[in-house]
Amino acid sequence: MRLGIFGGTFNPIHAGHVKAALQFIEAASLDRLLVIPDKIPPHKVIVGEDDPMRRLYMTRLAFEGLDPEGKITVSDMEIRREGKSYSYYTVRELSGEGVELFLYCGTDMLLSFHTWNHFSEILSRCTLAYAGREAQDAALAASVEAQIARLTREYGARILTIPLAPVEISSSEIRERISRGEDVSSLLPAPVYDYIKENGLYQ
Repeated sequence: MRLGIFGGTFNPIHAGHVKAALQFIEAASLDRLLVIPDKIPPHKVIVGEDDPMRRLYMTRLAFEGLDPEGKITVSDMEIRREGKSYSYYTVRELSGEGVELFLYCGTDMLLSFHTWNHFSEILSRCTLAYAGREAQDAALAASVEAQIARLTREYGARILTIPLAPVEISSSEIRERISRGEDVSSLLPAPVYDYIKENGLYQ
């Protein structure tokens, strides 16, 4: 089974996340995709009040009706786990005979991958599926190319590059725009937008 891992804070999950997840399934020919909101992200600080269960619920809302083949599962495995949500523990838990793992990485994740907890163990257990969701200038593209070459040469990494049209939006920008009272309906899955509006989130 080809199993994809698509993790993140998803605070909130937005249209770019959903597009990337669907493209991940197609590009890696996945049999199943786990979308996994983290509990305590190791590499970022969540500012303000945070409710992981609310983020989990919004993530489930985002994929409703988008998975006719039943390939996508939104999992609470990292939210249930104590402590920081290190990908290593998730990869180790999902590894097994007959399972080929693919771990989705955006640009920031790829460039900092060598700082991750047990990163070499992760590389031994799964293929990195890299997709740059932002437009890249020559310097950033060169940094990405150098990092791919380094991880491949020094750690035997298997890296699949996923072609993806840039999506110039981030969760932090969406939160800021909501706090200013701006309309972000075009940037969010409709059920997520309605939920945020109904519950007065990110005000």
